[in-house]
Amino acid sequence: MYSIKVNFLSFLSDITGKNNITLTVEEKSTIMDLLIKLTQLFGNEFKNVIFSDLNDLSKYIIISLNGEAINLRNKLNKNLLDGDEVFLLPAIAGG
Repeated sequence: MYSIKVNFLSFLSDITGKNNITLTVEEKSTIMDLLIKLTQLFGNEFKNVIFSDLNDLSKYIIISLNGEAINLRNKLNKNLLDGDEVFLLPAIAGG
């Protein structure tokens, strides 16, 4: 089992009621596995922000793993390691 710290930035902390959470995941879990686990914990409002369709990451979410941006869908299958830190940030634009 691995311990993963997840940080929620901007209005994601309002949705989750937390700034961060530490979750335990199985070895060989991927970033996608983590996102699915988070949607199960935090419900439909969280899921609707993270995913545009079933298992399709929203283009308005920025994900960082240990300081490395991983917004590309093909990187969602990257395996997590014990002690990894994930940041979830909604992309915010203004005019």
